[in-house]
Amino acid sequence: YNEYKSYLRMLATDKACVTSITLHDYPTSFAEQLCKGDFLGVLQNISQISDSAQCHQQLLSSYESTSEKFVFAVSCLNVFIQSNFTGPLPTMSTEEFDTDWVKANSELNYAVYPLTKSCKFLEVALCHFTNSSDDSFTNLLFKLRTLYLKEAVFEEVRPTNYDNISILISTLEDRIEASSLPPQTSAHLLVEFAYVYLFFEQITKSKIVIEKAQQLIGFQFKLTGSMGKRTKWQSKPTPQLRVEAILEQAVKSGGSIENEPENIDINDEDLLEQVSYSENHANIITNLTAPFLLHRAAVCLKDNALEDLLREEVLAYLSAIVEGKTYSYCIKTHAYFLRSHLEKVTYRKLCRSMAQLEEVVQGLDLKKCSARTASFFVSGLPTSWVQEKLLAELYLKTGSNKSALDIFERLKLYEDQISTLTLIGRYEAAEKLTRELLAEGETPKLYCILGDNTQDISYYEKAWELSGQTYSRAMRSLGFHYFNIREMDRALECFLHSLKHNHLQADLWFTAGCTAMALTPNPDLKQAIRCFRESVLINDEDSQTWSNLGACFDQIEESEKAFNCFREAIRYSYGNWKIWENYIFAAARVKNFSEVIRAYKEIINLGQKFSDRAILNSLVAAVRDNLTDCKGKPGNQYFDKVIDLFKFTSTKVTSSFDLWRCYGVMYLDVEGREDITKGIDYTIKAYHALALNIEKSFDIYMKCVHTAGVLHQYIMTETKTSDSYPRHLQSLKVILQIIITKGNKILPTFDEESEAKKACQEAIYDSKEKLGEVEEAQLYV
Repeated sequence: YNEYKSYLRMLATDKACVTSITLHDYPTSFAEQLCKGDFLGVLQNISQISDSAQCHQQLLSSYESTSEKFVFAVSCLNVFIQSNFTGPLPTMSTEEFDTDWVKANSELNYAVYPLTKSCKFLEVALCHFTNSSDDSFTNLLFKLRTLYLKEAVFEEVRPTNYDNISILISTLEDRIEASSLPPQTSAHLLVEFAYVYLFFEQITKSKIVIEKAQQLIGFQFKLTGSMGKRTKWQSKPTPQLRVEAILEQAVKSGGSIENEPENIDINDEDLLEQVSYSENHANIITNLTAPFLLHRAAVCLKDNALEDLLREEVLAYLSAIVEGKTYSYCIKTHAYFLRSHLEKVTYRKLCRSMAQLEEVVQGLDLKKCSARTASFFVSGLPTSWVQEKLLAELYLKTGSNKSALDIFERLKLYEDQISTLTLIGRYEAAEKLTRELLAEGETPKLYCILGDNTQDISYYEKAWELSGQTYSRAMRSLGFHYFNIREMDRALECFLHSLKHNHLQADLWFTAGCTAMALTPNPDLKQAIRCFRESVLINDEDSQTWSNLGACFDQIEESEKAFNCFREAIRYSYGNWKIWENYIFAAARVKNFSEVIRAYKEIINLGQKFSDRAILNSLVAAVRDNLTDCKGKPGNQYFDKVIDLFKFTSTKVTSSFDLWRCYGVMYLDVEGREDITKGIDYTIKAYHALALNIEKSFDIYMKCVHTAGVLHQYIMTETKTSDSYPRHLQSLKVILQIIITKGNKILPTFDEESEAKKACQEAIYDSKEKLGEVEEAQLYV
């Protein structure tokens, strides 16, 4: 801890932290400028950096003081952030160097965004933090930040540098655990690491780190419901989602933000600007706690198939940030950005979404404003061109195609420009632009784009060869081509080639697993399991991946693993009845009867008329035969729970033969719990449910005959003094008469020597005999 004590207060370059610097290592003027966020002023005081040709090593070597080098490098890093993420743009220009840096750092497969600004400042920071032999905590931290920023300006996420960054994060985590850093500082550092993992699509690791951070400061949050109104004309309050947060220690909130983007109103004739709750609820969301909610929202948005309920949950997190005491430009701006992304699908909020993004984008060009980089690394704020790209997508959604194309062209987002031209039907213009770009310089990415436009797979193959068989996108696109035409073996081969060169593709791991399952005639379940496992290692919240993994284990008869996988799937998609259905069968196979009962109720609650004979029989057999469950509990102890399940289900599913039959068996055949009257009543209901289709098939007719035989067995032995005995006799009489009548009706339809005709004749004969016994018994009632 002592080795980085002198830099501790500058870890996040937070104004509140920098203000308290009193260390003799720093000249007073530097401290004052850092307090004001005047990073360019620091650089100009130290050196005339405006000369873009000046060597960075010479710039750094001109200072003997380590503290001066550190201040210089940190200031450069912040200027780069201002130029490419937050604004405002610096007054000094480095365009010539930027162009050369972009070309020098772009790879054949992965290109740096061509309009990246102030690259000279990032290069200075890279020279200092990556070449330094200093392994102090502060130097390693800023090395991580510098490497992260370099990765952020690439057009696609590169997998090549992930391992080094992951090792660096692990080292820093160990240092934090061994240090005596204040909990709030440690928590925000862990949040920063979580966002880096999220950038590389490592959602599982990101969640683990964020949970550690929450524990450090004792912060917990959950979604709950409170009565409130959402519309202006709503007369009665209804349950509304809101965030309930608990923080062990109160934290003072900061002041206002200068030049903060304005929170645009909805201005709808029906909707309120925000939910009006019936009771006041304290909002404790501040700069300290907002990054946790923002991270949760960002994780949810990684799921492309965002359901309506999940969308409302994310909006609740973002509303808590916007309405809370959050005084950070980066956090607020990212919250507005995500809210706009969510609201673009809602017609009533689309205009607000577009106006909010216009407000954010216009704010990037303000010439005079205070520093905005405080809390940048705990906000996950995307680059300025990503922010403006979403605005173009909103223009496109509202039909402003020209405005969208102008933005894409100005930002040199050629792939989006080409896809937009294709979307609006200008196929020739899209192909022409692609070929013009190829004429300027061939790249694997451009050939893949041309392949997407022309649907000519030879361009994917050319991209693959041009990259030296390393460009993962080429194989991914080729794989999807074969997948769409159902050539699953070739598709799987392409997907695996793509994943070999970029293993950070959770969605592609999932697709590869599905492809392996779909191979004919023999699915490659071993490969499918491997693919699904890799996918959940990256994102453990994907319910469909867990469900498919469970299905694979089920097919190779590893029932316990299948059950555990389906249980994980339910955690992340509780309202999906199909997953519950998989889960109930898995629970039955491992004899977890309590979970079978729970799953059955959940399926019914989700509105499904579920009635499965195998599941019902397994529950009845468990109780009747006193089978031991997976935890060693005797089956007869489940009698009341099974009866309660049947009672609940029969109110929702009224015409299920199997349900009523099993309901009756529970009272007829379970030793020590007999109730013959109830058992007969439920068996009669089972017959009536089945008799609705008695003429549809001979099999159903024979089931009716068998059910009548069961009723005859129990009714004829029922206590003669029972109040229900006469009623049961009459019901049985009617049932037997129907069986005889229907039997005589279908008998002529069979061939003379057929087994079906013989069985039908026997059924009619037995029914007549039983009918005679019933009529005779009625004479003595």
